[in-house]
Amino acid sequence: MFLVVAAALLLTFIRLPYFVFRPGSVQALSDRVTITRGERFDPVGEVYFTTVRQDSTVNGWEYLEARLKGSLTLIEEDQVLGGRSRDENRLFNMRLMRVSKSTAVAVALRHLGVDPIEATGVGMAQVVGPSAGLLTTDDVILSVDGVEVREAMDLVHAIGDRISGEVVRLEVEPVRGGMSRVVEVTLGGREDDPTVGFLGVVPQTRWEDVDDLPVDVLVNTGRVGGNSAGLALTLSILELVTPGELTGGLRVATTGTIDIGGNVGPIGGIIQKVVAAEKAGIDLFLVPTTELADARAHAGDLAVEGVSTLDDALAALARHGGESRILALPGA
Repeated sequence: MFLVVAAALLLTFIRLPYFVFRPGSVQALSDRVTITRGERFDPVGEVYFTTVRQDSTVNGWEYLEARLKGSLTLIEEDQVLGGRSRDENRLFNMRLMRVSKSTAVAVALRHLGVDPIEATGVGMAQVVGPSAGLLTTDDVILSVDGVEVREAMDLVHAIGDRISGEVVRLEVEPVRGGMSRVVEVTLGGREDDPTVGFLGVVPQTRWEDVDDLPVDVLVNTGRVGGNSAGLALTLSILELVTPGELTGGLRVATTGTIDIGGNVGPIGGIIQKVVAAEKAGIDLFLVPTTELADARAHAGDLAVEGVSTLDDALAALARHGGESRILALPGA
């Protein structure tokens, strides 16, 4: 008897280096999206985003439960934190959500022919080798030898055919704008081919907001972090700024990241999300194509479709009765 009690106490109070992923919530987005400029069209249907509940303090009982229940996933702590502390991980996920929201707005409006951001130069995430001491991460490159560069790939192409030892003249300005200056950099050689010119920067496009748009949007996701709501946010914005029923009046849940090109990326916790969606009575669940098999294996009677792009998602909605083939702003 004593051993049984001791084992029970041990399982209760021991802390194991794992996270348990559990089914989370299914939350409507229409109340979280504010149209600050332009018309709003409230739909009959609804777009939802799904979340995963993460138990970050796992005892022995919870470990055993996760091993036995198919709707739970046990993940090693290091895999979740990636070397960050728990507080740093929370901040990291909130930053991911901020980027996800701005990307979703840009993708939705671009689909409607409105570009809310423009490339205005090439910033640098890292400066090494030939450029060290001449450029900093607070600089933005505006031109190479007098030829304008606005996006990261412009810089890649401008340097791509240069040879080591060649001098390039770069016009640069502070990342927040201001007086420009000219910097001359003697290119080094790449490690894999010393004859090929190497500038020594990790380029990233500087994007700036465009003023006087016909429509503008704000999204409030509260304390929810991560970037897996990107597709859901994009669809909800499209639903609210265009007339008609994007979802065909259905309750549509989605999960998946989205990039500026409208590509849908993989996420974590797909089992937990599909279980939550099925329990919430969702009509259709859109998931990244890479997660489709796992989602359908746990979906029960819930209709699940895999998508790789925004266009795929809109086509899937059209197959289920949504008015998603031709979307346009009123008067456009």
